[in-house]
Amino acid sequence: MSLRIAVVLLLLLGTAFAQDSVPISLTGKNAAPVCRGKGKDAPGCITPPRAIYAPDPEYPTRARKENVRGFVVLQIVVGADGLPRDIKVARSNPELDEAATDAVKKWRFSPATKGGEPVAVQINVELHFHLFD
Repeated sequence: MSLRIAVVLLLLLGTAFAQDSVPISLTGKNAAPVCRGKGKDAPGCITPPRAIYAPDPEYPTRARKENVRGFVVLQIVVGADGLPRDIKVARSNPELDEAATDAVKKWRFSPATKGGEPVAVQINVELHFHLFD
């Protein structure tokens, strides 16, 4: 009997994780409508996630010495729990990609919502690297 309960629990957990595993895209041509907070929002619109903790990336020593500047665009999934996952480089700057990815792994978000319920979404994040004189 306890094995049957364990299997049922695993199935239920798998279903819960699967629902969070297909994020709603907020970028690109098939993007879901974004709520603007006005009276005429599209039905089923998504309130986007908001970064609540977003430390700046560490500037790589070699890139700093070589005066490398630029930006990196990362495609990330913000889970219904507000944690970033599935981080991929969408626009690369090879000297800066790893620093950008490492920084975003530490970020925390208030999750996106649809109908008041937290949902996983896919977004793009652009990180700029500047050297100040």
